[in-house]
Amino acid sequence: MKKLVLFDLDGTLVTTGGAGCRALAKGAEKLYGKKPVFEHALISGRTDLDNFNIVYGLLHKGKKPSVAEIKKLHKAYVDQLPQEVHALVRSKKYDKIAGVDKFLQTLSKDKDIVIGLGTGNVEEGAYIKLEPSGLGKYFAFGGFGTDGHTREEMLQAAVKRAEKKYKTKFTPDQVYVIGDTHRDICAAKNCGFHNAVITTGLGDPKKILRAAAELEEKDFTDMTSWRVWLGLKTDPKGVKRGNYIMPASAIEHVFFSRTGIDEDRLKMLRIKKYSDLESGTIM
Repeated sequence: MKKLVLFDLDGTLVTTGGAGCRALAKGAEKLYGKKPVFEHALISGRTDLDNFNIVYGLLHKGKKPSVAEIKKLHKAYVDQLPQEVHALVRSKKYDKIAGVDKFLQTLSKDKDIVIGLGTGNVEEGAYIKLEPSGLGKYFAFGGFGTDGHTREEMLQAAVKRAEKKYKTKFTPDQVYVIGDTHRDICAAKNCGFHNAVITTGLGDPKKILRAAAELEEKDFTDMTSWRVWLGLKTDPKGVKRGNYIMPASAIEHVFFSRTGIDEDRLKMLRIKKYSDLESGTIM
């Protein structure tokens, strides 16, 4: 049975130091003569389509952009992005997440694993950001920032492309999503997909904790945890996945001592979708 692994990009595969944020702000300034002012957290973890709407609204008193304006902002952003990425490389602020090369090499050699992108970046922007890392060669398809306003739409688009390309139907239980913000986790759970998070990326630590990912790791150096999560290796402790968040203790009260007992979050260790909670949401 094949498994589909979808990777977010910024903070998950590579560190891009806010290059996309600056490219969008500068592109908008060139278009409209005024630079939008916003915190990086406002757009982090969203799709670029959503971000284009947000930035346009900031410059036009909340007005929604037309399709034509979105296309212009899209082009202005992509035109600006290469120089922002190259500036990061020159200043040595661009880097790959530790262990990602070996992890992708390992997965790419497994005939039962399919690798794709699940990123809020527009497609051109994604490969511009990946170019200095050399990691783009692993990703022949993906879900991108123009597939919808939400990450759920983007992830579903990635699954459909994988099914078409590999002529294989992927059930939600066969899809694994790796990101670095609570929005990655929430979108994956809302789709019924497995989910893991890189805790040293762009995400808010408190929101990541509350989102209750199946696996939390600082990077990809601990291959054992990642392989256990993907079902490629038997858990050496014999603990059933889903009863705890790896690699934290299997004893739930020890794990929750970090943040305090929370009934909704405790339930997320045993169920998959936020919609299965009485509240319908966890964030």
